Amino acid sequence: MKPKNFVSIVLLLFVAASVAYLVVGGSHSRSEPNKASPVRTAAPAPIKPPDAQTADALRESTKTPKESVTPPREPAKPQSKVVAYYFHRTQRCRTCLAMEAYAKDALIDEFSDALASGALEWRVHNVEDSGNGHFVQDYGLTASALVMVRLEDDDTKEWKNLDQVWSLVRDEGEFKAYVQREARNYLDGGS
Repeated sequence: MKPKNFVSIVLLLFVAASVAYLVVGGSHSRSEPNKASPVRTAAPAPIKPPDAQTADALRESTKTPKESVTPPREPAKPQSKVVAYYFHRTQRCRTCLAMEAYAKDALIDEFSDALASGALEWRVHNVEDSGNGHFVQDYGLTASALVMVRLEDDDTKEWKNLDQVWSLVRDEGEFKAYVQREARNYLDGGS
């Protein structure tokens, strides 16, 4: 026999023995702890009798379902929030940019707590971006617009296009007061 063949046979036997050891040793180690590496454990804690509160909790946890007393659940309240959308097109004029800035400032100035809590959200969308075209149909948009929307559990319950923003844009104070009144009305549950 050539030395090359002998080495090949020895290597094949070694690989086969290794695989067999892993298969047998792997299934064996799942059922018994590994005796080769001792596991150190802490001494068991002494068993103390339970105090009255713990004993009551144990008794309560072992009751059958008939014995358990579960208070009736109240139906979950719908998650309600108001979203102030500012919609625009890709090409924007100074007036459109001013309307967005005034509306955002009006909401931040008056409703910072509602914005922080999520009760009120400010969202800006370009209706010409992919996936935003549905807003044109949803809210009957013909130009840049500020739309207040009340959502309950992410379903639109009511909405209003604040169309007076166009006539008020030249008076920043009146513009902001209008936006704040409408936002307050929506946050308070009116429309």
